[in-house]
Amino acid sequence: MKRRLEVDPLHGPILKNMLLFGLPIVGSSILHVLFSAADTAVIGNFGHEGAISAIGVCMPVCHLLIAGLGALSGGVTIVFGRMYGRKETDKVSDLVQALPLTAFTLGAALAIVACVLSTPILRLVNCPESLFAEARVYFCIYFAAVPFSMTQYFLASVLQSRGNSFIPFVFQMSAAVVNIILNLIFVIVFDWNIAGVASATLFSQMLSSTAMVIFYTRQRDEIRLHLNRMRVFTGLGEVFRVGIPSSLEGMIINISGVVISAAINKFDPVVIAGNTLSGTLEGFMSISFVAFSSSGVVFISQNYGHRDLPRVRRIFRTTLAGVLIAGEVIGFLVYLASPYVLKIFSPDAGIITYARVRLFYMCMFYGLCGTLNAISGCVRGLGNTKLPLAISVISSFFFRITWIYTYAAWKGTIEAIYMAYPICWAINTVLNVAAFYYVFKQRAAELEADVPEEVPLEN
Repeated sequence: MKRRLEVDPLHGPILKNMLLFGLPIVGSSILHVLFSAADTAVIGNFGHEGAISAIGVCMPVCHLLIAGLGALSGGVTIVFGRMYGRKETDKVSDLVQALPLTAFTLGAALAIVACVLSTPILRLVNCPESLFAEARVYFCIYFAAVPFSMTQYFLASVLQSRGNSFIPFVFQMSAAVVNIILNLIFVIVFDWNIAGVASATLFSQMLSSTAMVIFYTRQRDEIRLHLNRMRVFTGLGEVFRVGIPSSLEGMIINISGVVISAAINKFDPVVIAGNTLSGTLEGFMSISFVAFSSSGVVFISQNYGHRDLPRVRRIFRTTLAGVLIAGEVIGFLVYLASPYVLKIFSPDAGIITYARVRLFYMCMFYGLCGTLNAISGCVRGLGNTKLPLAISVISSFFFRITWIYTYAAWKGTIEAIYMAYPICWAINTVLNVAAFYYVFKQRAAELEADVPEEVPLEN
């Protein structure tokens, strides 16, 4: 009997099931973006001068470091999804016991390293001296929340791998409500300024991850967490084999983002603030295709484990069309609404003007950003994590950095920097589509040759 609140990726109409699975993830993504948006809106309206710019300096580096660990949870989704496709629930039960402490340990190690190295890191990205003290405070407190965020990501991935995206949404919704309330209290009442918004993130993530661990201990099926059986790292080799290339891919993309951020940080603070506000709206834009990109990975990994490649091909086509259309439609609408929406975050006309400069290059081509993320996930769902990594090295790392230090440096304008994004997305999309069909043909040949169920994850 199918569990309530879960979608069956192996049977039924693909588009309908992908939407049913993806909509709670859309909700979770909205709430996740609200963390950042609430920080920006509260600090922009009630914080001290320059606070938005200080957050803007920190965020690309935060995304770089956290993306590396966060992408490991994608390994959980793929590996556990394949186990569910093969009906190996006993293996699921065993591996669940290692997830919480492993995630927390990795997050704690990252938090310590980030805080100790905060000063040289902020110097490396050209943080203006006037913003340095507040940026460092935000940086260190923000990373203190990472162990709890990682724990929540890993446990949420298990539920999503078996078709349940609703429960993670409930926990994320609760965290978002707590975060917004604490933001208002810490900044408006206590006047903690930038330390207040970072502390709100810390406490909300702490409560949410603790609640999710308690939820797992009260289950009565294969995902039940037994506190006396918890361990660190043991048995997670396959998760890391899949997750580490995905982790490197996320870091490579964000390294180029840090390089771009360092170039932007050489401009006036008003340009930095505009770039920050644009990034906030882009977070909401990414929600337009997250239903398809998230469900694509889960559906393909389960059906690959179930050895149903014709359904895998249909899922891929649905995913590709869905993210491309959704990204373009939402991008266009966001750009039209941006003059009015940006005023929610800052009343400064100069900041809004520079935010819209970036938004033009991001919004008009946002469907390609969706395909970039979704198709690489589909390739990983088929068990190949090396090709998406190689493609990211080519398009998101070498191309972007070359562009910044050649054409953008020669032009010396902010527009020349922003042009790197859509061109990179187009290159990445073409290469990943080719990679998917290449891997798909390999998997089809393996199944025709009657390769045993336990196929290797890599070429």
